[in-house]
Amino acid sequence: MIFEKFIFTNFLKKAKENKVQKTFLNGALMGLTDLVPGISGSTIALVLGIYQKLLTSIKNIEFKSLLKLDFKSFDFAFLIPLISGMIFSFLVFSKVFSFFLSHEFFRAIFLSFFLGAVFSCIYYLLKEIKIGFDNLFLMLIGSIISFSISYFSVGEISLSFNFEVKLIISGFIAIFAMLLPGISGSLILVMLGVYPIVINALSDVSNFESLKILVFLAIGIFLGLLIFPKIILFFLEKYYFLVLSFLIGLMFGSIYALWPFWIYKKNIFANKTFLMPTKLKFPDVFSLEFFLSFSFLILGFFIFFKIKQKLLIKLEKKL
Repeated sequence: MIFEKFIFTNFLKKAKENKVQKTFLNGALMGLTDLVPGISGSTIALVLGIYQKLLTSIKNIEFKSLLKLDFKSFDFAFLIPLISGMIFSFLVFSKVFSFFLSHEFFRAIFLSFFLGAVFSCIYYLLKEIKIGFDNLFLMLIGSIISFSISYFSVGEISLSFNFEVKLIISGFIAIFAMLLPGISGSLILVMLGVYPIVINALSDVSNFESLKILVFLAIGIFLGLLIFPKIILFFLEKYYFLVLSFLIGLMFGSIYALWPFWIYKKNIFANKTFLMPTKLKFPDVFSLEFFLSFSFLILGFFIFFKIKQKLLIKLEKKL
């Protein structure tokens, strides 16, 4: 244990001096936060001072040139270590998340914690904007859209043509959210009902069915990367506060998807058993499940509240 601690501490010290290692660590941190429904990896990128570089690097990629094996437009020194760090976090932490999602009791506590994180995000974003008619209207539209997506996404799954298309669409929308500070791509996957499937696929990449899931998701992500960076830069520069209002609405509507208490149906998919939510339930308020879930909701709110406070302080120092 002491040796492992020494190695890790030594790695962190070297990372401060080595740009590649530092970028890898930044990517790992972004990857971990992108797995969490409620906090955005792009928010971390903003605080780390690499958000603008990230969007610009992606925007400058000429995908037609890449197909011709011309990599001049690809910022290898920045993007490769960053993406490697993100993939590292996805593969390592998805196993932990997969365990919690596979057990009804732990799943309720898990979702409660991240519901608290979403409430914390909503609170901070509301502080950023002045409430006016335009803002309220966009919040309402965002809430209706995300609630509708969440409501109609509850159901059974199978690796059919329709579900493959759904995975592509999920990746396409999730990368849009991942590139926006304030909203998590994982939250979009929760709303679309594919989050547990994706987490389980990441935790078992040696499984052929899992690889198929990730490939279809990756196709959507790739298509999103072709389109969204330029659009996001444009809207953030021109309509920053209106974009935030819409994001707040999306988060409000996602509360349905993150509701911790459900009646579940077991479904076998990709050689694994999944808990598929079928109907909302309201637990006994005197039960251990409710007590722990409520406690973790409060804990999630305050942990992310403190994290965001520290991130804002660091961001203000950079500005």
